[in-house]
Amino acid sequence: MKTIKSILYLTIVASALLGCGAEQEEIQQETGFIEITKRQFETDSMQLGKAETRLFENIVTCSGTIVPQPKGIAKVNAPLSGIVKGISRYNGNLVDQNEQLLEVGGNEIIDIQNEFAEASASYRRLKSEYERVKSLYNEKVTAEKEYILAETEYKSSMAKYSALKLKVEAIGLSPSKIENGEFYPSYHIKSPIKGYISSLKTSIGSYISPQDELLEIINPELLQVKLLVFASDVELLRKGQTVRLKLDSSTSIQLATIISIGVAVDMETKTVESYAKIDNLRTAPLLANEYVNCEVVTSADSVSAAPSDAIIKTEDGAYVLVLSKQDDEKLYFTKQSVAVGREQNGYAEIKSPINGTMLTRGVYNISNVD
Repeated sequence: MKTIKSILYLTIVASALLGCGAEQEEIQQETGFIEITKRQFETDSMQLGKAETRLFENIVTCSGTIVPQPKGIAKVNAPLSGIVKGISRYNGNLVDQNEQLLEVGGNEIIDIQNEFAEASASYRRLKSEYERVKSLYNEKVTAEKEYILAETEYKSSMAKYSALKLKVEAIGLSPSKIENGEFYPSYHIKSPIKGYISSLKTSIGSYISPQDELLEIINPELLQVKLLVFASDVELLRKGQTVRLKLDSSTSIQLATIISIGVAVDMETKTVESYAKIDNLRTAPLLANEYVNCEVVTSADSVSAAPSDAIIKTEDGAYVLVLSKQDDEKLYFTKQSVAVGREQNGYAEIKSPINGTMLTRGVYNISNVD
């Protein structure tokens, strides 16, 4: 009998406790508050704050490619046909301007020296003849017709000699040595710029001609960004605007500045080519032909903003927790719906007013905020 009374007593107590808990939960729901103890607030390093005015950027996104500036790339050809006899530098080698790259021999190098030597001899002979006839003509000893003929032949030989002399010098040969009978068995192709050999397209023993591209040289200190901007966005671009470059291979962001804006649309891609100069290029980890994601900062607006972590996003919309009241033990929050715009640098644009102080840090430590 005593055991039955004990069981009955425990049942009554448990029922009372459950009823009390249900009543407490119902009261909390009726109040509409989300309660946080001050102990939890401090333990979770929660913070309060208000919406603030921040500068938000208007951005045009586009794709880009790292390319050499016009003076930062050279495609090397042979001035004369011939056989490659030697290669001094290879892919990846750094070369200075005018450094020897290839040695080329063959019949054409001999032929042009013979032609120049003959033109030199003819020029000197006809020059001497012209000066003799001119002297006689001035003394009224020879006819004008003879003088004009000598002058014409002299000027024609001088033009041919000058042209061949320039060609010989362009190949890197000494005109004076050739005129003295010292012929070269080969000539050297030199680098027109300083840079790295990015492509070598010949080998020893190959026959080459002037239309063949033999090497490509790129100066990594003279790179720029080619931007492919959608035609609908081009009107927002201006020279001097900042461009942020994001590489797939790196987390770092490189800055650039727009220097030219295209005026023609590529009908296949519907984009316009524009170019940007890379800031601090010498320290930038960039490679020619590398793909980059680009953000062009076209303007900036002052907007009301809140930390992104303060905003709770659900299927029904977004809201923040606004402090309604507090006592010695708890802080009481209510949900307030907000219209959210852009998000940048850890802040979200708030398009509707927030009435009061909100929880700006630690929102997601609360279990019943959804």
